Amino acid sequence: MTPRKSFVLILNARSGGSSAGDDGAELLRERGCELSIVRSGSPEETLKTIREAGDVAGIVIGGGDGTVSLALPALIERGLPLGILPLGTANDFARSIGVAEMKAACDAIAQGALRSIDLGAANGRPFLNVIALGLPAQAARELTAERKRRFGMFAALAAAPSIARRRHVFTLNATIDGDTLRARCEAVLLGAGRYVGGFPIAYEDLDDGKLHLTVCRALSASEVLSLALSTLFRRLPQDDRILERTAVSVMLETAVPMDVAIDGDICAKTPVDVRILASKLRVFAPATAS
Repeated sequence: MTPRKSFVLILNARSGGSSAGDDGAELLRERGCELSIVRSGSPEETLKTIREAGDVAGIVIGGGDGTVSLALPALIERGLPLGILPLGTANDFARSIGVAEMKAACDAIAQGALRSIDLGAANGRPFLNVIALGLPAQAARELTAERKRRFGMFAALAAAPSIARRRHVFTLNATIDGDTLRARCEAVLLGAGRYVGGFPIAYEDLDDGKLHLTVCRALSASEVLSLALSTLFRRLPQDDRILERTAVSVMLETAVPMDVAIDGDICAKTPVDVRILASKLRVFAPATAS
């Protein structure tokens, strides 16, 4: 009979956080978890490992948002609970569910603390946190793996001059549960998560069955500085620079195809059809996250 706390732990074989992953594995073992460790060298290997996992209590993935996001199709197919060892740069998803600290993550897994959360789907591809257009997508392009390894949490600051030089205004046409929104803007965020790059973007529950759309209108240089300062203090201004909507389905269109970042990786272009996948994933996490 499979032990109650038997897990498959998948670590990124190419990640610089392998030592931290081993530390996390040790913490789990100290808490009575039995682990089968797989050091995956590719997304395909990760998907195969999950699909072929036996009768286990769950899948634990050591990595950041991109690593976990690419594993979603197999996790959804198998219906297995997901545990996170937060080994990414910003760990937005881990922050959203309250397990950004390794000890808290291991405690939740060992205690079997499960909750169901929403996911999004962009043109049919499931995602954890957010899709982005404009400045956030440009930031995702500039934040290469090399920059993240070199600068860690300060990678965005190092890339800021290059990102700023490529600011451009575009016209967004959004269909939000059948209603139309048209805006000249510089940035668009749409998702079910609560953080982007370590900064909070929404404070709604992760199981409210809604997507959350944030549109930043075209800004002057002084408004950009003001908005940046507001973000650093972890609050978005409640004024006409920011438009916010909630919905279960959103179609985002632009005059010419634009890059779309999905959970931090550029992997699509507009138009993009986004829908909520309510209570689609079970995760090992506290009942509430601050």
